Amino acid sequence: MTSENFLSSSVWVARMKTYFKLMDVKGDGVLSLLDYETIADRFIELQSDSSNSEVIRALFQNLFHNFVAGGNTLDANTRIGEEEFIKNAAKAVSVIESAIEAGRRKNEVFFDLVDTNHSGKISYEEYRQYLTIYSGGDDPDRAKKAFESLDVNGNGFITRTEFIEGHVRYWFTIPSDQADTPLPYGPLIDTDA
Repeated sequence: MTSENFLSSSVWVARMKTYFKLMDVKGDGVLSLLDYETIADRFIELQSDSSNSEVIRALFQNLFHNFVAGGNTLDANTRIGEEEFIKNAAKAVSVIESAIEAGRRKNEVFFDLVDTNHSGKISYEEYRQYLTIYSGGDDPDRAKKAFESLDVNGNGFITRTEFIEGHVRYWFTIPSDQADTPLPYGPLIDTDA
């Protein structure tokens, strides 16, 4: 699929707007490396083992550089607006085979970060804490809807497979309608907003 295929899907664009809003830590309408560093620091605080600190920081720097900023040169003043982000994201996911594999690897790491008790499954409370890290605020209703959309078998836990496949579907598929989408970041925002 081409980036144009993704950009022409109102549901896929709504997914990207939802992610953008969640990741805009300062709420200033742009994504910056500082937003991603702030989120990385929140993840580091959540971990019982600080040995992963550099891995977590590198993961978020890589996400910002390659996905949000489209691999362009960065500096401390780099700010990416919503439209630019959506175009960069479409380009990134349109290189499907290598991008999907990279997405799977990234979400393997994220699963282990979210599974704070290392049980091999994610509870609702762990997932709620994960979304709180991104947004900086607790929204139980958003977390419940996100959790339920990923808990495909309805057993009250998100397995590694459910987590990874849900995130991959969110980023790399173009659904026919909004009802046919996982919601790992909660309900989609209005595409007209």
